[in-house]
Amino acid sequence: MIHYTCLLALAALVGMVEGRSKRNPLDCPPKGALQYSGYDKNGEAIVRGWIFFSVGESADIDGEWCLDRVGTPGDIGPQLGLGALSGRLEGSSLFINLNPGYTDFNVFLAGTFDGTTYKGKWRYSRLRGAVNEGTFAAALMEQPGDADRTR
Repeated sequence: MIHYTCLLALAALVGMVEGRSKRNPLDCPPKGALQYSGYDKNGEAIVRGWIFFSVGESADIDGEWCLDRVGTPGDIGPQLGLGALSGRLEGSSLFINLNPGYTDFNVFLAGTFDGTTYKGKWRYSRLRGAVNEGTFAAALMEQPGDADRTR
């Protein structure tokens, strides 16, 4: 009987782990993430998702992002899927590299951050220079239960 109980518990654990790994990362952002939307030069939405970062004592930041395409945006560079980010906060100006560690094939964000919103311009750059650019807007996501706490 003990063996069956252990096997049943193990099967349930494996099922939970497999179920978690199949979740869409867009559906489970970390607490404190910003909901992100990127736009092309014409103001058409091209990516959506979330970005998350923390600011260190030196104003350097690191974090992660999860973005998915909207429609068929063309050549927007490596800003789709999951990734790490790094950057720097200088006053209210926030500069982020969505592809740290690469000298080519980068997407950079530059904008203003007020603690809850981050707005500015994105630029897809190669060694030869800028390939594409547009704007973005990101705002602190409401977490489950947040609305209940403000009532």
